[in-house]
This record gives sequence, structure tokens and C-alpha cells, in this order.
Amino acid sequence: MGLRAKRQNLKKLRQGRRKAYEAVICQHYRSIYRFMAYLTRDKALAEELTQETFASAWANVDYFKGRASVGTWLHQIAYRKFIDSTRRLQRNAALMDRLKEEKHGAQENSNPLHRLTADEHSRLLYEAMRSLKPSEYIVLLLHYIQDLSFRQVAKVLGLPVGTVKWQTSKALKKLKASLTGRV
Repeated sequence: MGLRAKRQNLKKLRQGRRKAYEAVICQHYRSIYRFMAYLTRDKALAEELTQETFASAWANVDYFKGRASVGTWLHQIAYRKFIDSTRRLQRNAALMDRLKEEKHGAQENSNPLHRLTADEHSRLLYEAMRSLKPSEYIVLLLHYIQDLSFRQVAKVLGLPVGTVKWQTSKALKKLKASLTGRV
């Protein structure tokens, strides 16, 4: 498909033309579904997230600037849907674990000393991270907690990759200095 045809399709999409949207679905559905199936390793969840991806694309077509291909844009949406789903599943799993623990008391295999130590380490790490500058905190959060690559962090923050790597290195040094002797 030539550049002119792509621009026409984008224009039709923005005008809310159903046929243009259906053409996008026909052209990209399998690719997005395969991507989701690979990420989730669950056919039902992959199907659900694929549908959410296309629904979100339709609802937000006005925000598509055309700087990337429609396929790239859809993959970005799909990835965000996957991340959101993963977070939701993790929160639900953590909640279920807490509920089970409250219901059954302390688990037989859990060692209170290990738990206390882990809780204290988590608290110290959280305090040390909170003492960082917001720009340093956010790069560590995105890279290590959200598990984004440096390139992805750079894209999210609108910074060069080298700047993100430098900020990460600087933040890790500060974090290490802050935690030395405390852990």
C-alpha cells in the first residue's frame, strides 16, 4: 500500500468510517493476536486483550498522528493493554494471597524473621528511592520496577537513550550510597 493510500485510509479512519476500521482489523488482527498470545501464553486472555486493543484504537483514533505505521501504533496499544492486564493480575494475586494469609493465619512454612527482614529491606529501599530526585526515581521505577528497556523508558519520558542510561547510573549510585550500612 502506497503512502497516498495509507493517508487516505487514515483520513477515513479519523472520519469514523466503519469500512476503514474494518480494513485495519482485517489487516492487523492476526499480527496483534499472535503478539498477545506470545506475551500472555493464554488464548482466551490474548483474544480479550486483542479486542481491547482494537476497541481502544477505535476510541482514540484522533490521537494517532501517523508518525508510525498503523501496525506499530496498534502494537504500542497492545503492549500497554498487556502491561495493564499484567498489573491487574498481579494486584489480584497479591490480594488473594493476603486474604488467604489472613484467613489461615501465618503459613506453616513462613519464617517470621525472614518476613521481618524482607519487610525492613523493602521499607529501607522505598525510603531510599523516595529520597532521590523525581527524574532519578522515575527512571529506576520504569526500568527496574516496570521492567521497561532503556529505549522504552526514553520514549516514555521523551529523552535520549543516553540520558536515561546516565540518569539510571547516577540514581543507582545514590541509592547504593544511601543504603550502604543500612542493609
